[in-house]
Amino acid sequence: MYWFRSGLGLAAAIGLTAIAPPPTASAADATKPVAARQATMKQVALAMKTAAPFTSAKTPFEPLTVKRLMGNVATSARKLHSLYPRSSATDVNTAADPQIWQKWDDFEKRLTEMERLATLAGKANTMTDFKPAFSTLGATCKSCHDVYRKKKTT
Repeated sequence: MYWFRSGLGLAAAIGLTAIAPPPTASAADATKPVAARQATMKQVALAMKTAAPFTSAKTPFEPLTVKRLMGNVATSARKLHSLYPRSSATDVNTAADPQIWQKWDDFEKRLTEMERLATLAGKANTMTDFKPAFSTLGATCKSCHDVYRKKKTT
């Protein structure tokens, strides 16, 4: 991590990470929805991990960076609606639980809520406002994974 050794610090690292736009829908997404949704979820995870330090007073709060990161999460949540065609349920590479397609309305409601909460968190101008909004977003992500992601077997 060159930016840490060069003295640019966490803020620069977060800024560099935040510049990367969220993935957008493409023709490849339609033919490989599992790979596309996994890539989208990785973008969400990266944005959440990058934003997490802003919930602590140890990290100076950067509203513009938080807005970009949470905007990426919201955009990804919108995109995810189209990345779960029923035909992908039997893909050997999927971590999606079959309940997604059995409870489709609930699953879509959760994605919509994820987008709403990310947008709300992105409007925070202080760590005091961001911390509870980010926590609620994280809890929503976790609750969806608890229900709709296959449990890993060891």
